[in-house]
Amino acid sequence: MNNYNNSIVNIPFPENEKVYDYAPGSPEREKLIQAINELRSQKIEIPLIIGGKEIKTGKTAKVVCPHDHQHVLAGKNGRKWLGRIG
Repeated sequence: MNNYNNSIVNIPFPENEKVYDYAPGSPEREKLIQAINELRSQKIEIPLIIGGKEIKTGKTAKVVCPHDHQHVLAGKNGRKWLGRIG
């Protein structure tokens, strides 16, 4: 016998988070611009993940912004520089 048919379920009404318009001069837009500038000022190295372990080869290829190919975001380690493993 299924006892779940007699239960009373109280599911809360879902509420969406606030939608921001990022209008010029708004605090949300200023925070967004600040975050973008902070990320653009950093250059990270993206390691290979093999067997759950990070491997850095020391030789990297450029990862650039899709809209600004002169700006390098990161260096990615590549398999072609690994040679033989083990």
